[in-house]
This record gives sequence, structure tokens and C-alpha cells, in this order.
Amino acid sequence: MVTASQFLLHSLRRIDTERIVLLGGGTTIGFQNWAKHTRLALAYYSAQALVVAGAGAAASHDTFALNLQSSDWRAWRNLPHVALFGVRGPLTQKECAHHWRTTSVIGDPALLYPLCVRRQRPQPARPVVGVCLGASPTSRFDIGAVADAVSAHLAHHPDHAVRVLQLSREDSDVARELASRLDGTLVAFEGDVQTIMESIAECSLLLSERLHGAVAGVACGVATVPLAYASKCDDFWMSITGEAPVLHVGATSGQILEEIQRATRPERAAVVAQRVHALQQDLLHAVDLLRQWQEGHISSQELIALSRHATPAVLQS
Repeated sequence: MVTASQFLLHSLRRIDTERIVLLGGGTTIGFQNWAKHTRLALAYYSAQALVVAGAGAAASHDTFALNLQSSDWRAWRNLPHVALFGVRGPLTQKECAHHWRTTSVIGDPALLYPLCVRRQRPQPARPVVGVCLGASPTSRFDIGAVADAVSAHLAHHPDHAVRVLQLSREDSDVARELASRLDGTLVAFEGDVQTIMESIAECSLLLSERLHGAVAGVACGVATVPLAYASKCDDFWMSITGEAPVLHVGATSGQILEEIQRATRPERAAVVAQRVHALQQDLLHAVDLLRQWQEGHISSQELIALSRHATPAVLQS
């Protein structure tokens, strides 16, 4: 099985054998274990720099996340040769400025997926409402409230089909219950990223508790309603809209239905699309710098220097 460290920590090599370690995505910054992972990776690969692009940190008030892992900002301050290109959202930006160093917001790296992989399937004949519930160890939202809100929406859109998206094995029980309540089709992630991304892209509306369900939704242009249970959800959504998510644990069916209605308004879709495009451009700039380094045009020390002069991104105005 691929571990979190294998998934998020990548070693890249330049044509003349100079190496860097790339930390992209995930709520990793500030945590003690991830500082240890990155330091070990730097030593193992004899890397000249650690490049951080789009990773996140738990907010200092996030007891849910901070009860799962220990934080150690001193360990992050002591990491050598760091090129901090930018972070996932404004909450991470605030934590970094307070505990580590200033940086810009460039968004979650998964926003780039639709620009990198071409879709293979046509749009479905019927509009699809996607629903994704789940959080470690299980959903923190009231399944009945979510199901009732979706049912109320479907009462006004009888031509819509329901697709329950199971993005983790530990979500199987809640996914089956939700599919049964909504008479929906269950699509489970079985390791094929493109298949699940295309299943999300086929939706006209998506409600997602899983953070990367929401990331995939907005990246694919789907009207998305985030069901936030931790600061990482708030962090991402604020990078997209400038606002914290309205729906948190304990949300009622009426509140969820109101957010469904707001998400499907054309003016809301236009704001989200504009923000997503801006963040994608920032992320592509980071990709271009990495490509220049890999082709030997700039050095790892130049990457570090460039990161110190990064232009504040989308939400600075």
C-alpha cells in the first residue's frame, strides 16, 4: 500500500544529477511527523532543496486535526534549503506567517488535474447530482440531513440522477446508506484516479465532505457544496471564494438546501471559475519553474531565491 509520505514526498532529479524533494499538497506543514519525513527524504536523496508547493497546515484552532497529529513548528523552521512557492489557502498562509515565514496562496495542486489529463467519457444523458460523505474515521455529518436536502432539491429536478461517490474504503458504510436513502448509483474509488475524476466531472452538482472531492469538483467546473469538518476544508474553500464554508458539522437539511441553491446560481459559478483559473495560473508558474530547474536552466539555489520573492497571489487584494 502507498503511504502518505510516498504519495506526497517526491524526489526530482535534474539532468546534471542535482536533486530536490517536492512536497505538494496535503495538510502537512507544521506537523512533527511531516517535518521528520521531509528531513529524512532530504538526507536519503542527498537533495539540495525542499520545494513546497500548495501544501496546507491545520489552523491553530482546529482541535480535530491537532488531536490527530502533533505540531512542531520549530522543526519546520529548522529545515534547511526550503523553497516555499506557496500554500493551499489563507488559513495556512496565516499559520506560516505566524510560525515560520511569509508566503503566497497558490491553491491545492489537484486543481491542475483537468489541465493535465484529457477526459475520455462524454457527458451523461441525464444531469447528475453527486454526493460524497466521509471523514476519518467516518462521516461527521448527519446522513439523514444530507439525504433530505438532496431529496428536496431532486423534487424540483426530477430528471436528475444521483451518484454517491465513495472516495475512501472507510466510507463504504455511509456510502451504501446514502445510496439506499437516495436510490442512487454508488461509484467507489478503486485506485483509478482518472475514472473517479471523470465520474465527478460528469456531475452538474456535487456535495462533498471529503476535501479532495470538493477540490475535484471545482477543478472540473462542477457546482460544488463543501461540507466542512476541519480547517483544511475552510482553508481550501477560502482560497476559492474568499469566504469560509457555511456548512459545518451539525448543519440542518434546510441549511444544506440553501447552499445547494446558492452553488447552482450562475453568478456563483462565475466567481468560482474565475478564482480556479487564477490559482491554476499560479500553480502552472510553479510547474514552469520546476521544469526550468529539471532542464538545467536554473539551479536549486535559484529556486530558493525565487521563492523568497514570490508575488502574493489571488486573495491578497
